[in-house]
Amino acid sequence: MTCVSSRAIKTTLILDLVCVFALVGICLVIALPRYRAGIDWGDEGFLAYSAVRVLDGQLPHRDFVSLQPPLSFYVAAAAFKLFGTSLATLRGVGLSIYLLIPLLVYGIARCLTKPGLALAAAAPATLLGLPLFNFVPFAVWQGISASLLAVFFYLRAVLRNRGWLAFIAGIFTAASLCLRHDQALYTMVSLGVLTFALYFVGDQSKPDNLRRIFLLWLAGALLSIAPAFIYWWVNGALPEMFKQLIVFPASVYRKTSALEFPKLNRQSSLPDRAATVLFYFPLGVQVIATLWLVQRLIRRQFFRREAVITFALAWSALFYLQAITRSDLSHLFITLPPCFILAAYCWRLLLEGTGPRRTWRIAISAIGAIGMGGFLWLVRPVSLPDISKATETLDLTTGGVRTDNGVRLAEFVRDVQERVPPDRSILALPYQPMFYFLCERRNPTHWNYLWPGDQSEKDHAALIEQAKSDPPAVIFLTSESDMSIYAPNIVEYAHRDYHRVAEFGRLSVYFPNPPAR
Repeated sequence: MTCVSSRAIKTTLILDLVCVFALVGICLVIALPRYRAGIDWGDEGFLAYSAVRVLDGQLPHRDFVSLQPPLSFYVAAAAFKLFGTSLATLRGVGLSIYLLIPLLVYGIARCLTKPGLALAAAAPATLLGLPLFNFVPFAVWQGISASLLAVFFYLRAVLRNRGWLAFIAGIFTAASLCLRHDQALYTMVSLGVLTFALYFVGDQSKPDNLRRIFLLWLAGALLSIAPAFIYWWVNGALPEMFKQLIVFPASVYRKTSALEFPKLNRQSSLPDRAATVLFYFPLGVQVIATLWLVQRLIRRQFFRREAVITFALAWSALFYLQAITRSDLSHLFITLPPCFILAAYCWRLLLEGTGPRRTWRIAISAIGAIGMGGFLWLVRPVSLPDISKATETLDLTTGGVRTDNGVRLAEFVRDVQERVPPDRSILALPYQPMFYFLCERRNPTHWNYLWPGDQSEKDHAALIEQAKSDPPAVIFLTSESDMSIYAPNIVEYAHRDYHRVAEFGRLSVYFPNPPAR
């Protein structure tokens, strides 16, 4: 028996290693040609320049407005400090997170099922994730990584009776709260559901020290986040953090940034229709899991398996809320990792329902693998960035990525640097913070972005006053005609104190008016 058991353990270990190497291989094939391609003047510029502001001693939320918790900026700032301040460094962080997420999905699924199904859960995460975001390590993906780590360690603690791992899970829960607070809340509620469900299981599989595990998790989270909250409170950032992270999303964001849930359109291309179907996939999986749980409860059969699927269902459903307000592919993809795990577990239940017939199990698994592979191939064009035009390297100390106009852009940035002394500011509106980062010149205001309806006239007036107190040496306005509708006083300020010297497509460049004689 010992020999058989040892052989089974070795076989499982080999299968795990094969699956891990397969996932890493797929990720590298997808990422290496792409992770330094393209440039995002908005969100990527916001992350990069906010990290620079942190390196300069500024405090997020107090010194500049952000809709993301502060930790992502400190992660990027730490990377800049260690490896140099450049977009290449930022993409390196993104590549690391991209490799980590499928492995964590696999690790969590392995706590619940066998290697083959765990691989099936992790495989979609290699495509439906960071590739759509140009491999930029946005706060949402840092937060997903921390949430996955928290769940992984908590599951290991409760399913294998290793209480000390719950403390580590608490640390990553606190990190998730400081990276993406809504995801952290969903994860915390889901772990609470798991603990509560395990407490009422009807067999002997309940962990002996479940209460201790839960308390260790709370201790890890509280001890990790308390110093940060004290620091933010002492330095005056906490009130603004509450306004920007709690009040603003509840009162403004859902009105100004909501997108309707997509519907199938026969005129759309096949990949676009497949992407639309993907919006309904989590709902289908959640309905199946709910129906299975209901019939188990009716039969009064609630054991550890049912507790685990209750957790996975709650986690998937809560994460899916992120795609309800703003229903685009970017917001859908960030909801999917828990759904992949729930789908793998539901597939396990389906296989178990076929009984001991090995042929049926192989046939069903083959059909599922072929179907998943075909579907991923269909959505590939809309999930992978087009790198065919990104052939020119952005040859700047802050660059290191490839774009379709890298040489001209580098010349433009150097021209700005020659015209604007290092001690002067520039202003790039409504949302091109990448100018600050590439040109290595500061933003004179607390706002790194403007969005129709997000700021009030009072906010616009405050921005103008901040700009006047630190007059920018150049102003960049993009889509000026649109800005004149939702921020007319800012456009008037630019026209009154500055004059247009150049236009590049939608971009207008303004220099200060000469002093009056």
